Amino acid sequence: MDSAVLDQTVEINILPLLERVEQRLYEIAVAPNKIGEMVSHIIKAGGKRLRPLLVLLSAWRDDTDWEPVIDVAAAAELLHTASLIHDDIIDRAESRRGLPTISKLYGNHTAVMAGDYLFARAITLLSKNNTSCALPLLADSIQSMCEGIIEEAASLFDYRVNEEDYLSRIYKKTASLVAACCGSGALVSGAPQEEVAAMMDYGRYLGLSYQIVDDILDLISDDKTLGKPAGSDLSQGILTLPVIYLLEHPQYSNRIKEILAKHSCTAADIDYVRNAAYQNAAISRAYCKARGFQEKARKCLYSLALTPVHKFLDNITYMVINRNH
Repeated sequence: MDSAVLDQTVEINILPLLERVEQRLYEIAVAPNKIGEMVSHIIKAGGKRLRPLLVLLSAWRDDTDWEPVIDVAAAAELLHTASLIHDDIIDRAESRRGLPTISKLYGNHTAVMAGDYLFARAITLLSKNNTSCALPLLADSIQSMCEGIIEEAASLFDYRVNEEDYLSRIYKKTASLVAACCGSGALVSGAPQEEVAAMMDYGRYLGLSYQIVDDILDLISDDKTLGKPAGSDLSQGILTLPVIYLLEHPQYSNRIKEILAKHSCTAADIDYVRNAAYQNAAISRAYCKARGFQEKARKCLYSLALTPVHKFLDNITYMVINRNH
């Protein structure tokens, strides 16, 4: 999580809760043999911890029982991390967050089991009496994530992928879990149904905005900033919003189709697409789309009482847009 954003948590005293989530994750890492070694490697790699933060913020009430919320927040991070392990296997990725992936270190077969292990540990946390109400929401998000990954795999290097296809895919792969995090936090804390629904809507739009920016950064950033190879989406044949916008433009569409038809991309191909996306304003257009979802996320908070927590949730929407990794 961005340090400037974390600084703002002080006024609502959420930092101790984030530390408790981190401690819960480390408790899971104290597993025997190779499992503990692998889980420890993943957890120590860190990350933004956005999903557990959203669970905590969505659960913030005067009378919140934090113990079950901590479990749900840790489970959300485990689900996210497990999905990243499986993504790295599918993508043949060698690095993430500046460190070797589990599949690179231990091989694909072991990495699959590591991801499955984290899924199982998450389900265990969500199966307690005081957390089980969150299980259907998070289980549905896992189902959506799987659907999104399958749809993505079926459309690699396919120039016919349009904006509607893309938005459906990123909702399933990313925004569904973000929405479930927000909804489950509110639900476990005993929030009324209308607040649970508002928080899920907020999470859905925040997740869409987040993934669009993530895809933009994959194209325009560099390896060091991202902690993984830049341009990897295009190299793998995953069509993101800037590329989809370029395909709509006759000046660039034929060349983009030629690149996609090769089912492989050189550094020169990625440079061409990056430069074309700037020249054609595909980058700024994609950012505009992300800002549109940001505004929708912010409007979901209008129906809720104005508190420091909701102000902080509002600030997160800006962090998502303005980040560089």
